[in-house]
Amino acid sequence: MNSYDLIIIGGGAAGILCAIQGKKRGINNILIIEKDPMLGGMLSSGNYNISENEFITGKQYKERLIKELNSFDIEIKLNTMVLKIEDDNGVICTSTENGIEKIQGNQIILCNGGKETSRKVVNMVGDRSSGILTVGMAKKILNMEKLIPGKNILISGDATIYMIEEELKNSNINIVGIVCNGKNIDKVKSYDLTSDIYEGYEISSIRGEGRVSEVTLSKDGKNIYVECDTLIFAQPMLSDGVVAMRSNIALNPETTGAKVNKNYMTSRENIYACGNGIFIHSSIEEIEKECIELVTNLK
Repeated sequence: MNSYDLIIIGGGAAGILCAIQGKKRGINNILIIEKDPMLGGMLSSGNYNISENEFITGKQYKERLIKELNSFDIEIKLNTMVLKIEDDNGVICTSTENGIEKIQGNQIILCNGGKETSRKVVNMVGDRSSGILTVGMAKKILNMEKLIPGKNILISGDATIYMIEEELKNSNINIVGIVCNGKNIDKVKSYDLTSDIYEGYEISSIRGEGRVSEVTLSKDGKNIYVECDTLIFAQPMLSDGVVAMRSNIALNPETTGAKVNKNYMTSRENIYACGNGIFIHSSIEEIEKECIELVTNLK
């Protein structure tokens, strides 16, 4: 069984930053485990600004980060899914190349990142039609050549529209409306995607045979029926606490991620967590600061 001084679960921004900081702090034997075929996480498709101090897109930041990572001797396992962490800090993971294996870590950092709120989490009724997407899935489609998620799109929520704003503007797509709350109305208007903004409305039902064709919006007992062929959920991101939950690590109910103390240690000794995996951060600088503090506090 392979053993490492530090295992980092997740190869997004936080995972790469922790690995780099670990090397700078003198940790020799470091492994990054990433479920996707490449490092970067959400940085890989981020064509929007992620900084509060400068303008830099996720893609640009990833290029800078990977260049620095490659200057260090850090082992990386791609296409490898972590299932859980056992009581002895053995990381159980699976891949097509190695099957199910156990890797020992003296110290472990969870950098699982965030995940999107799905329709299942958003309580509503209606037909199980196609054409109902999250922003992440819509972005993947928009990044495919000559493909669009739909022609007449209704957007529910405003938290993650910025992730696909440019793609929507550059495609032959009709945004039939955006459903949002009153607090963010100015931000929604600034996107200039549509003049049909349904402030304070909620989706009460979805209709469609095969593909969505109509969404019912409700407010103060009044219903509005919006025709569309696609519904995109732009709901707030949530922290991904699946590995923590499977590993009997306490979760923060407010964020759905691992609960940590001031030193970023979880409820289990020598297992830490940081980045969007503990709460959704507003800038890359917040994550950078957190990774430096965490690695500095490692025993």
